Amino acid sequence: MKKITLFFILGIGINSYCQAPGGGMTDIDVNTYNSVIIGTQEWTKQNLNVSKYSDGTIIPQVTDPTQWTNLTTGAWCYYNNTTANGTTYGKLYNWYAVAGIHDNDPSTPNKILAPTGWHIPSDDVEWSTLINYLDPIANGGYTTPNIAGAKMKETGTAHWPSPNTEATNSSGFTALPGGCRFNNGSFNYFGYDGLWWSSTEFDPAKARNRILDFSNSYAGRYYYNKYNGLSVRCIKDSPLNNQSFNNSTLRIYPNPAKEQITIDLGNTTNVNGWSYKITNTLGQEVIKGKIASQQTTINLNEIESKGMYFVKIYDAANNVVETKKLIVK
Repeated sequence: MKKITLFFILGIGINSYCQAPGGGMTDIDVNTYNSVIIGTQEWTKQNLNVSKYSDGTIIPQVTDPTQWTNLTTGAWCYYNNTTANGTTYGKLYNWYAVAGIHDNDPSTPNKILAPTGWHIPSDDVEWSTLINYLDPIANGGYTTPNIAGAKMKETGTAHWPSPNTEATNSSGFTALPGGCRFNNGSFNYFGYDGLWWSSTEFDPAKARNRILDFSNSYAGRYYYNKYNGLSVRCIKDSPLNNQSFNNSTLRIYPNPAKEQITIDLGNTTNVNGWSYKITNTLGQEVIKGKIASQQTTINLNEIESKGMYFVKIYDAANNVVETKKLIVK
């Protein structure tokens, strides 16, 4: 039987800025997206690139600028109407697509843009929660300067131009400068700004959005005309319950380990239906199983490669309640 030494770094949870991988998302076009756990939220790491609402209804691609200007229903385009831009930056959607407005009959129920289990983030709650987690002084994006944007932008100048000010991507959000389409049908800001819709209206003609810029570290909060085409990110429906172990005596031992470890939930007693999963840094599952009692022993023989992994503990509703980073040596 092979020998493995396993170190659990118990002090590093999802409240630090390490990139804890989520479970990922797949849309109705079978596009797959990586996701990242940031605080109590799970976000997709790529912009949405779907061409249909979640029930299969086609969202029209509109390239003509005059037609785009006159839209009052959902549509999408690629930046500069160049298909190749979709691979890296996803599609640009008007806000009517975000809201699922697919026809001009006000009595028709709206469609849903995001895949099942996911949704478009609200401005005042979900976007603000993300930005406050990264920089509490940001006041949800109302206050500048702030440094939340620096923690969200992809590093380097492969996509952002120099200086890509203070970008660290410590959150794992991996924001790219996908630009936007204006309400007159023209395109701008590509390579300089990333702009994302929220699900929140500002007034009958406008909706709230968020913006990151290459030249500063801010996460900005604005409102744009609903005709504009912006990028879209998705957030998972169920917030992560990171408070479950606040007063627990959870232990994982032995530490270091060789052939097996034990998860001891201590004074956390309501574990009916709970489970665990060990994933690699890409979010790929290595080991999974049920937590049957206060003490659960895990055989480590299925871990074959050295490196970093994550241990996730799930409650009965399949919400992640604890994530721990581990190193296999």
